[in-house]
Amino acid sequence: MSTPMPEIMPENTFPPGYDGALVRNYELVKTEDISIKALDKPLSASSASEIENLPLNIRKTYRIVVPSDITKEELKATLIQVVMAETSKNPDIDEVTVFAYDRKEDADSFYTFGRVEWCPNGDWGGVTSQIALTNDRSSYEYIFDIKDKVGNIDLSNMPTDREFEIHTALYKAIFAEPEVPEEIIKERVAKEYGISTEELKKIYDKVWYYKMG
Repeated sequence: MSTPMPEIMPENTFPPGYDGALVRNYELVKTEDISIKALDKPLSASSASEIENLPLNIRKTYRIVVPSDITKEELKATLIQVVMAETSKNPDIDEVTVFAYDRKEDADSFYTFGRVEWCPNGDWGGVTSQIALTNDRSSYEYIFDIKDKVGNIDLSNMPTDREFEIHTALYKAIFAEPEVPEEIIKERVAKEYGISTEELKKIYDKVWYYKMG
């Protein structure tokens, strides 16, 4: 990765179990603001004036690219580091999700390596108006979902760039023409790449299982 190592936070800000020595270089490729009002009761039970006066639950989603050879513990440390780095820039951020990928090209889709949610008591959507007003982070937890493949990837058996390209071409073609039978689209894409439809299916499945594994 060409992106420099993110700034390491002072020791007294480290969450339990965090080891800064395990943090790997990462590239932050996308940031999304998904803020909502900090509700203390269901929206349907709140008046318009009550909702208007509620503080904002500032939510951020970050998408990062990490090395393919990262281990599970390194990924957890790196995900925590992203949360710490971004919330140190803006302490008013109330909830964070970080999605991790090993390929920038996949960063607009479902995470391929792992995810962390940083929120009160590990409950996404648990920010009350009081938490949003006071920035009390004493109840916050990191909730991880790390793919089984992380740390266990046989790099020699990874899909090639061409296989990733073929998978993407078929995926996009199917969604671009939902009215066209898949078999016709597969035949067309296979012809474009000079392969059989059987080989196309094997490549598609290989890349899919790699991404989702």
